[in-house]
Parts: sequence; C-alpha cells; structure tokens
Amino acid sequence: MNTKIKTTAFLFYIAGFLFIWNRKQEFRRQPQIMRTINSFILIVFLLLAAPLAKAQIRADDESKLFNPLTDDITKRLPTLRVMLDSAVANAPSVRYEELKADFYYYEQKTQERYWLEHFSFNLDWNWGKWNFHDRDELTRIDRFYLSESYRDNFAVGFYIRFPFATLVDRKNRINKQKKWIELSLVQRDINKKYIEGQVIEAYNMMIQWQNYIRIYNDYQKFTMIQMQMAQNQFLNGEITTAEYTRLKEIQTRGAVEYQQAITEFSKNYQLLEILTGINFNLINVLR
Repeated sequence: MNTKIKTTAFLFYIAGFLFIWNRKQEFRRQPQIMRTINSFILIVFLLLAAPLAKAQIRADDESKLFNPLTDDITKRLPTLRVMLDSAVANAPSVRYEELKADFYYYEQKTQERYWLEHFSFNLDWNWGKWNFHDRDELTRIDRFYLSESYRDNFAVGFYIRFPFATLVDRKNRINKQKKWIELSLVQRDINKKYIEGQVIEAYNMMIQWQNYIRIYNDYQKFTMIQMQMAQNQFLNGEITTAEYTRLKEIQTRGAVEYQQAITEFSKNYQLLEILTGINFNLINVLR
C-alpha cells in the first residue's frame, strides 16, 4: 500500500511539474482570460496534490507504529545473538574487569623487574670556587687568613644490594599478580553471563507480555459485550444488582490487566534498549 501511494505521488508530481513548466512558457503570450484559466487550473492542481502528499507522510508514519495485536516484535528487532553481543560490548562491568586485568598485568611486569631496584650506578662531578678561613697550626699565631681556590672532582660509583626477601619471595609475588589477572578475567566472564541472562530474560518477557496483550484484548472485548448484555438485562430487571456488580468487576479487572500488560511490554522493550545499548527506534507509538 505504501509503495503504491509513493509511486502515484511521484508520477503525479512529475506530471504537475511538466504541466506548470509548459504553461509558464506560454503564459506571457496568452490573453488575460487564458491567464485566469491557467491560474485556476494551477490552484486546482495544488489542492489535489496536497491530500496525496499528506497521505504519503501518513503512510510513512504508520510504518513506524507498532501494533502488538497484529505485529510480531521479534520481526522488528535484531537477532538475539546480535543483542547479546552488543550488551556485552556495552556493559561497564565487563569493561571494568578487562581494565583491572590489564592493570594487574602491568603490576606483574613490575614485580618481574623489581630486582633492578637493588642495582645502582652513581656519577658525580663538582666544580667551583672554594673559599677558606684558616689558621696556621705550625706557628700557633692567633691569626686567621683567607684563601681561595678553584677545584673540581669526579666520582663514579656502583653498588648491588639484594635483600633475602626479594630473592626468596620473587616468584611468589609474580604468581600472586598472575592470579589477580585470572580473577579479573573470571569475574569478567561472570559479568558477561549475568548481562546475557538479563537480556534473554527481558527479551522473553517482552514476547510473553505481547502474547498477554493479545489475550487480554480478546478477553476485554468479550467482557465489553458481556457487560452490554448485562446492562440491558439489568434495565429489564432480569438480573440483580449484585450480579450486575460482579460482571462490572470482571470487566474492570480485564481492563486493568490489559493496561498492565501494555506497561510491562513497554518496560521490557526499554530495558532491552538500555542493556544492549541499541536504540531500536521502532516503536514510536504503542497502540
């Protein structure tokens, strides 16, 4: 139906464009009465084209609507495998454990190279002017004199220091860091399974609540017909007030359950969008 409307509108616009273009070429050479007739034809054309264009827009909007009574939600969404992969890829908890595993890997490298901290190489060089305030100890004269000199010195040093704890416990420290990496990877897998379980649950609950919508819709139609018959019987005195009230409660309960099914369906649909990180953009209006 949508394709037919779009094709008709396209052909209609092409014909209208050619008609206006041909008329425009001859417009200035025509008498006044012919100009009036052409203007009238143009107005009629625009009036006819407007509803057709509106129908095309409405058809496009209708394609974005989702009717749970007739449409199948599984046909409008990506496959379950795609949604599971997307949920895992967009899960912050999974990404957090991956980053922790990377951090512990770098910590392991640090432990493997820790022994290098016990090696040291020093290089010192000094140069400058030195001032002295001395006394001659040989003559024992109670007199001080000043002297100055320019000096420089150069020193190279190297040392090794190995605590026994570093030697004995080095392998154990490295293994501890490896186990931290393994723990992070295992926790990542646990988080993956949990996220996938949430996606599967939301997906199945959404399908289940769509089925409930259809069931409650049929039930609501039945109770409405039953209530109309009961109202006529009550007005004719064929049933009591208590019976009429009981039937009204049944109708009300069916209407409440129908609205609850719609709410639960929408909730699981939105939850699925959040978990997978995909904006399906398929259900703009839930009818």
